[in-house]
Amino acid sequence: MLQATIRIAQTGSVLANFSENLERHCAIIEEAIRDGADAVAFPELSLTGYNVQDAAQDIAMHIDDPKLDPLRKLSRNICIICGGIELSDDYGVYNSAFMFEDGSGQSIHRKIYLPTYGMFEELRYFSAGQHIRTVNSKRLGRIGVAICEDFWHVSVPYLLAHQGAKMLFALMSSPLRMSPGSGTPAIVSQWQTIAETYAFLFSTFVACVNRTGNEDSFTYWGNSSLTGPDGRGIAAAQLFREELLDVAVDFTEVKRTRLNSSHFLDEDLRLFSSELQHIVGRCRTD
Repeated sequence: MLQATIRIAQTGSVLANFSENLERHCAIIEEAIRDGADAVAFPELSLTGYNVQDAAQDIAMHIDDPKLDPLRKLSRNICIICGGIELSDDYGVYNSAFMFEDGSGQSIHRKIYLPTYGMFEELRYFSAGQHIRTVNSKRLGRIGVAICEDFWHVSVPYLLAHQGAKMLFALMSSPLRMSPGSGTPAIVSQWQTIAETYAFLFSTFVACVNRTGNEDSFTYWGNSSLTGPDGRGIAAAQLFREELLDVAVDFTEVKRTRLNSSHFLDEDLRLFSSELQHIVGRCRTD
């Protein structure tokens, strides 16, 4: 896969209303198919809303649940990446990213770092994911998907990039946080710095897909974006408004960037692994 058009769906969700959210997803996906997009990406927990709390167990569904059949059907013509609450085979409840393509669906990432501080309390309602794996898409090639707080831990994009991901998706439900001063909110600037830094260091595309709207006391700021493998911003959606942002991705830019600067390819994984094992071993004995 050399080129792809991706529609970033910067949308809101209706809290704990799967049916209404699914209907909205289908309408957006059908429009994306008509417009010739290769893929469409939605924010974190786009099928359920974010602050579900105790309702998470009731809403959770297995990736093979028939309720998800409309997405499987639509995926015959497009790759779909979205967020939902997953019920695993052993009945764990996860904040997950789903991918539907060619008529089938799979859970491609379970959120690992569950924020439980300040306004957040995810660890009360979700189990933490235990794996960081890339996924192969026929329309996008090899990609890596992380969920919001996961991107605040460099280990996640690091491992995804070194498994061959040429594009990293961060599905987000990032709300405003109270901070002094005026102008661009601090959290917006922080996320921009994170996206640009990872894109540059790992020579990959980075797509941040954030939601918008209000939910309980949370206000989501949007500003979804695509950053190129040289760390430069390519496109960004508006703050605080729903928007369907179409981005054209030319994966040959990853090749050009890595030929121009080999810092990512020069990473010594054996040294890193050896030193990490030493650190872990020392922690166990301290």
